[in-house]
Amino acid sequence: MQHEQASRTALLIAASLVLLHHNPKYSRIVSKTSADLCAQVLEKHSSQTRLFSKIVRQTWFRPIAKLIERITIPGILVHYALRKKCIREVARSALANGVAQVVILGAGFDPLSSELQEEFPTALFWEIDHPATQRHKVRACSKIGIERVHFVAVDLGAAGLDREALISSGFDPVKRTFWIAEGLLMYFPADIVSSLIRTLSSLSAPGSQLVFTFMEKQRDGHIRFDSQTKLVDWWLRTRGEPFLWGTSQGELAEFIGPWRVIRFFDDNYFRDMQSELADEVIAKGEVICLAEI
Repeated sequence: MQHEQASRTALLIAASLVLLHHNPKYSRIVSKTSADLCAQVLEKHSSQTRLFSKIVRQTWFRPIAKLIERITIPGILVHYALRKKCIREVARSALANGVAQVVILGAGFDPLSSELQEEFPTALFWEIDHPATQRHKVRACSKIGIERVHFVAVDLGAAGLDREALISSGFDPVKRTFWIAEGLLMYFPADIVSSLIRTLSSLSAPGSQLVFTFMEKQRDGHIRFDSQTKLVDWWLRTRGEPFLWGTSQGELAEFIGPWRVIRFFDDNYFRDMQSELADEVIAKGEVICLAEI
């Protein structure tokens, strides 16, 4: 990511959620709360994103969005939305079972904290992200209101997780925590991913859980979505957001120790969780892992 600019990928995902919510075919997989917060971010970020936020809500833009998908990563928009829906449900389950703290790493413009604080009034939330991205999120949240969310500005790729900053903001490592790293770790080299996972384990009470996404490394060693075109490779590279880390489900158990893999959620699971989208193209290559300590 370019150091003084918000993540382009985070902005793209925010726009994608607004687009899907305003399309009757997909509106059930993106909540109004999610779409509203993403729209606020786009409204406040810049005049260009403000205009784009209005465009993606228009009926005439839908076939254009489909065309863009076909020449980049077919099925990526539905993948984003179902990925978020799956993680939201796993987080809700953890909170319902007594977890009192949720920490989202590389939160971007994810509306999850806003949604969950309404449903779980005693839970506390932390969002940790690069300062350049987080300041735009904070501006948007100041209008919507997120009372129990603590924002910690850290460049995770350069400085790692600042334990003291997290604890000084009220985080309690004695309590069970639900950690989320969605769409984040693939942008870091393996040594930084390993270091970050070990740091999370040192801050986690027994029974804490970690949900994260990872790219499945392809047979030729490339780290990408199965249907990803070279245009996307170029876009990620020129924007300073290339995929750097990927692995396989078989290799992951050893890599993330002392965390224990509970289960994986892949594109087949996404398809099953939304039966009306059974015939929809869903991008393949990024998998969700749920682990516990």
